[in-house]
Amino acid sequence: MSSSLKLLGEIRQSSERRPFEVLKLAEPLLNKGSIAQAGDEVWLVYEQVFLAAIDEGQIDVAKAVLEILHNRFGEESQRVKRLYGLVSEATGHPEDAKRLYDDMLEKDATNVLANKRLIALLKSQGQYVQAIQELVSYLDTHGNDFEAWLELTHLYLDQHLYSQAAFCIEEVILQQPANHYFHLCYAEISYTMGNLDVALKEYLRVVELSTDNVRGFYGVKLTADRILDITSSRGSGKSKGPSHLKVENAPQKAMLERLSQLAAERLLAIYSGSGDAMKKTLEEWLKL
Repeated sequence: MSSSLKLLGEIRQSSERRPFEVLKLAEPLLNKGSIAQAGDEVWLVYEQVFLAAIDEGQIDVAKAVLEILHNRFGEESQRVKRLYGLVSEATGHPEDAKRLYDDMLEKDATNVLANKRLIALLKSQGQYVQAIQELVSYLDTHGNDFEAWLELTHLYLDQHLYSQAAFCIEEVILQQPANHYFHLCYAEISYTMGNLDVALKEYLRVVELSTDNVRGFYGVKLTADRILDITSSRGSGKSKGPSHLKVENAPQKAMLERLSQLAAERLLAIYSGSGDAMKKTLEEWLKL
């Protein structure tokens, strides 16, 4: 097997989208016919090249590769049908693509590839409500697909449906508990909803998993100070902020003050090499 085929295999196994590099590696293989050296993986290579051509807008290359796949697997192949749908999308014919995906799902409602392409198509056309409905239906059958839960989170956020988004990101965290980004997303949603005690807990989880995460430390500082402000005002009988803000399960005052201080120290340490102007701006924001 040639070095180009090995590199294509490595890119494919890593699930990376590197279309320019894929096409550059594949071009001499296609021209010389040496792509057959891939053996049993030759059809995966063809599909990889097709997707790269679509990404790069090289529709003629994509159609040529698709013809090869069509001749090998026939028009009844669900995988090949999806590729035809991608061509329709790329050439500005979303209605044709939608009809194709609907037909595929009518024959097999559990077709993951068709489901995901239909959802992506609806989203690209700005039909967010329909995309949400399709994605909810998809997750009824494929509840372990954390990427689908994450996509639904973002769709709900686009519609400012924060409680629904929070539920979805919780499902993501159940499946991917060690990913700091998901905890950060949950923290920011919780802060937006006014669940400050949950937000603080999640921001702390972020900096536990990612020890130099600027957004995480900013979140700890911001949330701890906000809770201190609210609890001190409520204790003195003065209203401070909307009544829906939840701080009941937050740490005690001394702990909150310590968290705020530690977050400020870590932020200063992270930006210590960024120059005097940046340091001054940060100190002003931190009110040091």
